[in-house]
Amino acid sequence: MLFAHPVGGSLLAYQPLVARLTDLRCLGLEASQRTFFDGGAAGSIQELARRYVGGFGTDHPTIDVICGWSFGGALAWEIACLLGERGERPKVVLLDSTWARGEVPVWTPAEALQGFLQDALSVGGRDVQVVADTHEEAAAALDMDLKTFGERLEIFAHNRRILCEWRPTPGALDVVSVRAAESNTSDWRTATTGGVHDHDLPGDHYTLLADAGTVAAIEQIIRDDRPAATGGPGAAGEQVGESDAADLHASLAKLVDTPHWRELVIRARRMDPDAIAEAYRELGRRGLLTPDWPREAGGSGLPTRLAIELFEGFCSTGLPDLVYALTVQIVGNFVLKSGSDRLKRELLPRISRGEEFATVLYSEPRAGSDLAALRTKAERRGDRYVLNGVKVFSIYSDISGSALVSARTGQGGNKYDGITLFVIDLAADGVSVELVETLQRERMCRVRLQDVEVESWRRVGDEGRGWALLDGALAIERTGIDHVVRAARWLGALRGTTGRVPGLERLEGQVECATTLARTATEVFLQADVKAIDTAVAKLYTSETCQQVGHEVLRRWSTLGTAPGVDDLVGEELFSGLTESPGLTLSAGTSEMMLSTISADLKEEHSRRCLGILHHFGGDLVDTVLDVLGPVGAGVKVEPLFAHSPARRGALARTLADLGFDRIERPEDEGGLGLGLPVGCAISLSTGYLGYENAYRSCALQGGGAEADDEEALHHDCDAPACRLRHAAYVLGLGIGLFHSAWEHASTREQFGQNLVAFDALMFPLIRGYAELSALGVRLHEIAENLADMDDGVVRRFELVEQDALVRVIRAAMQVLGAQGITEWSVASRFYMKCAQNIGWLDREGTVAIG
Repeated sequence: MLFAHPVGGSLLAYQPLVARLTDLRCLGLEASQRTFFDGGAAGSIQELARRYVGGFGTDHPTIDVICGWSFGGALAWEIACLLGERGERPKVVLLDSTWARGEVPVWTPAEALQGFLQDALSVGGRDVQVVADTHEEAAAALDMDLKTFGERLEIFAHNRRILCEWRPTPGALDVVSVRAAESNTSDWRTATTGGVHDHDLPGDHYTLLADAGTVAAIEQIIRDDRPAATGGPGAAGEQVGESDAADLHASLAKLVDTPHWRELVIRARRMDPDAIAEAYRELGRRGLLTPDWPREAGGSGLPTRLAIELFEGFCSTGLPDLVYALTVQIVGNFVLKSGSDRLKRELLPRISRGEEFATVLYSEPRAGSDLAALRTKAERRGDRYVLNGVKVFSIYSDISGSALVSARTGQGGNKYDGITLFVIDLAADGVSVELVETLQRERMCRVRLQDVEVESWRRVGDEGRGWALLDGALAIERTGIDHVVRAARWLGALRGTTGRVPGLERLEGQVECATTLARTATEVFLQADVKAIDTAVAKLYTSETCQQVGHEVLRRWSTLGTAPGVDDLVGEELFSGLTESPGLTLSAGTSEMMLSTISADLKEEHSRRCLGILHHFGGDLVDTVLDVLGPVGAGVKVEPLFAHSPARRGALARTLADLGFDRIERPEDEGGLGLGLPVGCAISLSTGYLGYENAYRSCALQGGGAEADDEEALHHDCDAPACRLRHAAYVLGLGIGLFHSAWEHASTREQFGQNLVAFDALMFPLIRGYAELSALGVRLHEIAENLADMDDGVVRRFELVEQDALVRVIRAAMQVLGAQGITEWSVASRFYMKCAQNIGWLDREGTVAIG
């Protein structure tokens, strides 16, 4: 059970309740300056919830109940919605939690001071009025030191502001709403389509958790309303979900394991519209296209990850994936999130049944990738609009029934104002579709719109406010899941025709990294607030990885294209890799656009983004390791700065042992904590990020082998996959630390009147390196969690990808750092030499014995 902190940031208010729940595992989120303000203050409760959930990692304990009082209820709801997007469905218990109606006055500093003081007194059970004119007086009244008081006041004032602006994200989770009779209340039925159980108890907002009688009542409500099973094996809800998933997977396997399906796929790859239509109708008839959509939209309400698994399954057979990506993932999900009720009713069930395809009409002649430069106009005439314009480079418009169109309905203060989005009927009068011949088989079209009448219910979002929605639609388009499915098919075709060619093993590992990254990015599909930056890294890395596979086909085409006896479907895949790969880094936003988007984000958030890669392994653990080991390492004087220091490594190892971290992976029955390999990787990763020697030595310590200062024996000679993965984590941490040092330097170093971060030619290689580090971090975590179930070569392939990527990161970082980076007093020199001493060990088959 998880408790979310109230407005003041402390968990003190829950103590009487938690004391009655000693048989349950109760966890709590307490506010910290780091969570709230690192990388800029959280602008909303939704953003604060994302920061907390981002720190959970994927190996957090099962949360079957999440509870919050007051502000904590708002935070609990938003966290629960984010967990829901991952396929988890915690029960939400809200204790006197509501939202503001109308305008809420902004407090003066004096009012904030008094409000915090009174809130803290009331939470502490002191029903008295105390007036304080200064921070010192208020801190004394609360028996707090001045520093702690200042931090808590800042958190309180910030939380009150974002609470006053908060409106709940719509969701579908069950809610238990406990309300104080003397408080204002809100109807949670307006925020969720799940069940809502209301319980009204006597008292006011503060006595609800202070009165022994009401606390006992809340305890009983929680116990009565908890799920019968707590998410472990055998839980009823989990059994139903697993049964549904198994049935859908079995249905797909039965469908695709037939000669007829293979024939359909080959015809579909050759752009036979009847074959494409039949294949998708069969998928729709079996409920395989949109299992994660709500039932009223034609889905089954199952987790999004199941929909992605099924998509990968049927598209791995060779079925054209862009039909699905455009229809379901882009247009369908966009309408599901932002369309009118009538548009949802009329379009989504047809998409779900595979009866209608959809496309997007964004690009225009001479506008290129600048979607805000569009000229298509939509003129309002009564209850409808009239559209005129030309769209180019759209895919599958010739077989689609609907299209998401951007048009200009007005002219505002800048080119992004006055854009409106519509879903139009491509069979409407005035729409003409012309094929544009290209290298590839997938059909590209020019679509002319001449006096096309569009009903107002087909408008998506508010008139003239389409750019913000378009930004989210593009983010949905850029997860890269379609790229990685293609890359895997092309790579399989290459393997089938060329055998084990040097270089393909590394490329296979890179496709695995890209696949993990893309799957993670698909969490945006049903996310309420989606921004371009959410998937920019995924789009960049997956499209360029897929393109590299295509380049391998290009490199060998002179022999592959004429090879005798090549299977028809394999031949189609190879031709697809040759002809489609050039456009991958152009469509849905060029690589240069993605680099610019990531650059703008890093200029504001580079420290938080670097820590975000580490936090995937567990935010609290990583922060603890960094906070504790940072000063220990800094306290050991090393000259020159880049020299290897056995003394520093020994000090770090002793500190880890003092914390019990040397036993953190060891099974509990052997006197350890049994927290597993991901935690060990988190420690190694954090040590690398600091640029210190790798002092975490779980493998060697358990074996009782190497001496404390024998680094090679500790980290290099052991060929166990787990030990190799910890070393890979350490090397990844070094790469992230070097990137951070280079970006810090570029942010402050001025050249030709500008900071270095302003020079794209210099920074783009470094930003591309950041994308590679992000992909490596996600993949490393997945391997660490599932190593026992993976094939023997997975660590080897990861090592090859990491070594290759780290060389590029180092080269880009040192170029940015300039001459300063190679001086003996530069922190960057320490990272550089540590990388040099360690990345060679990633390629164990390529190392050379010396002496």
